[in-house]
Amino acid sequence: MAENDLACETSSWLFLGPSKINGLGLFSRKPTSSGDVVGKLGGAVLETANKRTIQIGHHRHLCSDFIDFINHNCRPNAYVMVVSDMVVLKALKAIDSETDEISIDYNCSEYFLAEPFMCRCCENSNYIAGYEHLIKTNQHDYLRRINQFVLLHLIQMSDVARTKSTKSNTQ
Repeated sequence: MAENDLACETSSWLFLGPSKINGLGLFSRKPTSSGDVVGKLGGAVLETANKRTIQIGHHRHLCSDFIDFINHNCRPNAYVMVVSDMVVLKALKAIDSETDEISIDYNCSEYFLAEPFMCRCCENSNYIAGYEHLIKTNQHDYLRRINQFVLLHLIQMSDVARTKSTKSNTQ
């Protein structure tokens, strides 16, 4: 295995099906309770983000075909968690087998998205551009809502950026 690849252990119960969000989506053949692992993700680790990545660290972005089918939702039923060199999809709430599409909030998956977009899940579409955008536009209610499942390194990156900005403003 190449140094920049993470082992992929895609769960056999996950499958692709028609999405109500966009194209094809990811589904599970078995019900999942809140807090359960939905599946494990793996693939190539890139230094820069693209449309098909999830940020797993500073200048580390996981890319795989599997990620293409995890659609965005502003009120997702799953989230991404990075544990050592393992990337895990965990359920935020119960996911019914075969009927509930597995979704994540893309604002929690990258510091800034390579290709921002308007969401399709809300009556008044949100601009989805990544965690940095939420910080820069002071979206405190949104930030409070996602605080429980945003990737820790995204919060740390915003803290570093804020500290640098404060220092440059005081000089």
